[in-house]
Order: sequence, then C-alpha cells, then structure tokens
Amino acid sequence: MKKNILTFIFSCCILGMAISGCEKNAGDYDKYLDQAEKVFPGKPKSLTVFQGYNRAQISALMSPDPRVVRMRLYWNNRRDSIDTDITPADLAKSKLVDLAAVPEGVYTFEAVTFDASGRRSVVLAKTGSILGDNYLSTLFNRVLKAKITVGTEKAVSWYSETDTASAMAGVRVSYPLKTGGTGVIFTRRLRDTTILTNALTGGNMTIKTAYLPKNAIDTFYSKPEVLAY
Repeated sequence: MKKNILTFIFSCCILGMAISGCEKNAGDYDKYLDQAEKVFPGKPKSLTVFQGYNRAQISALMSPDPRVVRMRLYWNNRRDSIDTDITPADLAKSKLVDLAAVPEGVYTFEAVTFDASGRRSVVLAKTGSILGDNYLSTLFNRVLKAKITVGTEKAVSWYSETDTASAMAGVRVSYPLKTGGTGVIFTRRLRDTTILTNALTGGNMTIKTAYLPKNAIDTFYSKPEVLAY
C-alpha cells in the first residue's frame, strides 16, 4: 500500500514537471513570434487590384513601419515582378503601382516589402482579373426600342436597363448634323431617351455602348453599330 502511494506521488511530480516544461516552451514560442515581428519589415495592410485593358493598377495600403524602403510585386506565378521605392511619405498610405502590358487573365498578385538591409516581410497576396479582347467580345450594344420625336428634334428611345449588376455605363451616339459635321452625345444607363439635336433628316447614327466593370481603370466599348434614326 505504501509502495503504491509513493508511486502515485512520483507520477504526479513527473506530470507536473512536464506541464511546467510545456508552459515554458509555449512562452518561449510566443516570445519568438514577438521577436520575429520586430525583425522583419511590415507587410502592406491590404492590396486592391484595379483592372484595365491589358494593364492593371495595384493599390497597396502600406505599413507604418519606418524600416520599409522598397516593395516588390509579383504576378504570373512570380515570372514577372516590379520593384518600387517606398518613401517616408508613403508609409501608412495607399501606394499605387502601374503594371503595363499584362495579358488578359486571372492573376495572383503578391506584395513583399524590404528594409534597407534587404530583409523581406511576409507575403500579402490578392487575386484579380485583367481584361482584354476576350472580354470585349462579350459586350453588346444597348437595344433600340423606338424612333421618336421630341418637340421638333429627332430622338430614339432605349429599353430600360433593369439589371442592377450590369457594368453598362451608357451609350455613345454620333450622328450627322444639318449644319455639317458630327454630333456626339452620351446617354447614361438610367436615361432611356437620346435627343439628336440638329440631326440631319434621314440619317444614320453610330452607337457604341460603354462598360465600366468594378474596380476598372478603363472604359470598355462594344463594337460600333450603325442604325437609322
């Protein structure tokens, strides 16, 4: 009986030492993480991808870390990259980086910052789309509803745009003038009538419909279409 009690007490001591060792190791690990944050430069807080026609603009909300002197952006599975200097005036603000000649497609953009000694931050990644000819091929012109007269002027009416998620911005109309030359008018998507002021009688108009996708830095147009008014 006495032997069993001694064995139980010895086991409890061993268990207590193990728990104490684990707690110590956990504390050391937390301390290591704190030190790591002090060693490596601060990564950007966020990335926003603004899409254009075979190009992009990346907005990086920079860390306030004063050690950051440079940022590198990777894309195309890191086959392409661009470096940009980070000045004290850029810290804690949005830094815009233009990427030219990027083929149409979906990309993961990765941002890494550097300090003056070349130490790298952890990576911040953001996925975004670049638009091009394939996207243009999906765009259609706004549908003409009727040819009408408003007062003494020629006009056309359009079917209402009911899709609230549509990227359609409006329609650009060019038409011949009675006095010579060409009139151009842009009718926004929420307006259903275009008045062709001083239009030549019996002429044709050319329409192109504009699209402005979310976060787009370019306006995209459908193919021109010639219609009688």
